[in-house]
Amino acid sequence: MDNIEAMPTAVNYALLESALTAFEAAKKLLTTAQVALSPENQFRDSRETAATLDCFAYDLSRQE
Repeated sequence: MDNIEAMPTAVNYALLESALTAFEAAKKLLTTAQVALSPENQFRDSRETAATLDCFAYDLSRQE
């Protein structure tokens, strides 16, 4: 996988789909872990927090 640009497009899409599936599974596990933790031990996703703050600061909707 040194030269991903040389791979056929179908292979690139397959790799992206695999990665997205893995990230979705990890997000589900993270959510499960967050629910199991007590409130004082909760942790936050900094990217999600930043996106939420941007929405408030710039009056954006999540769909934009």
